[in-house]
Amino acid sequence: MKRILPLLIIISFTALNTAAQYYNGQVRIDSLDRSFLFQVTDATPRLHAHRFYTWFKSGRIHTTEGGYYGKLLHGYYKVVDKERRLLEEGRFKQGRRVSAWRTWHENGRLKTITRKRFWDGAWRIDAYAPDGQRIKKGVEKNNQFTGRQVEMVKDSAVVVLYKKGIRQPAAKK
Repeated sequence: MKRILPLLIIISFTALNTAAQYYNGQVRIDSLDRSFLFQVTDATPRLHAHRFYTWFKSGRIHTTEGGYYGKLLHGYYKVVDKERRLLEEGRFKQGRRVSAWRTWHENGRLKTITRKRFWDGAWRIDAYAPDGQRIKKGVEKNNQFTGRQVEMVKDSAVVVLYKKGIRQPAAKK
């Protein structure tokens, strides 16, 4: 009995923190600070060993490489905070991120826009500070950033160039 009581407390606590509702291919997961709204599919795509798939099972969203166990995310995907402000928005196609993805700062200003390039699968990234200033622009492929990033040094902004994830030396004048 002493072992069962803590287990019941943990289960009831986690049940209070998140709740998933599923209806006709649409899912809503509510937690204390945010809600996830998305669509799922029963389709079974041809899997690729080195691609990541996002799927829903047992009230949670999972991401795995080369496979899945549950229902693949397919269609719209939105994350809102407890005040119902939009934090993230995008689309999935058979468990894979597609099209443009946007995130927002809590003040409602755009935080990032990422768009997938169809010819090489790289993500074009534009990132913004809470005041709306662009702080990053470039392309990310295989988790390596190529492009210009604004870095704050003391009280001034410095533009830094990256190629395949490696910071490039400043150009000589």
